[in-house]
Amino acid sequence: MSAGLLDGRVVLVSGAGGGLGGAAAKACAAEGACVVLLDKATSRLEKLHDEIVLAGHRQPAIYPLDLGKATEADYAELAAILDSQFGVLHGLLHGAAELGVLGPLADVKAAQWDNLLRVNLSAAHGLTRALLPLLQRAEDASIVFTSDSSARVGKAYWGAYGVAKIALEGLARMWAEELESAGRVRVNVLVPGPVNSPIRRRSHPGELAEECPPPGTLAARYVYLLSPASHGVHGQTLEGPGEV
Repeated sequence: MSAGLLDGRVVLVSGAGGGLGGAAAKACAAEGACVVLLDKATSRLEKLHDEIVLAGHRQPAIYPLDLGKATEADYAELAAILDSQFGVLHGLLHGAAELGVLGPLADVKAAQWDNLLRVNLSAAHGLTRALLPLLQRAEDASIVFTSDSSARVGKAYWGAYGVAKIALEGLARMWAEELESAGRVRVNVLVPGPVNSPIRRRSHPGELAEECPPPGTLAARYVYLLSPASHGVHGQTLEGPGEV
């Protein structure tokens, strides 16, 4: 059996219970990675875990965590557990997302606003900050943020989710610039484009599911960005499946 692009690498996927996160996690496992599956939905994580094992890949780790309620102490605990089990982290894929209810900004209540920014923006910073020391131990590590082609342009009615995605890309650019000189951790943003994901079906209810490609079409792009094959790709915002 030929070596996979991620053989020997440890990759954490947040939002692994979702459409994009799940597809990315399975693709990473198929390429030889030991995948850490993070999501608040334990049942989805267990199902994904079983699918990966049944496919004959390395047994993934499960880490249930509600990013809407996670604290700095929770992120520190996660980092400590990964440190004790693996001692290093080669990839961090930010796939967690929560759409909320689309509508006018005037209708977004404070609690809804705070929750959506915590899940879609603050959690990405919290995870990155806590796991950075583990990533820096790897000779070649990669962080991939996931944006949204519809929300990122600041259109009306995308609410806190849209604001979070706009800010997320800014956050990724700042991390990329701050980590560039050390040359050990690459940071990029992937903008999936229209795919048949749960969020897409909710945000575009009039769209037929078959009009959009499945989340798996992005799997190769995620694997590429997380693997040594993308060495030198840093501070980029990449759109769609693209060429790898």
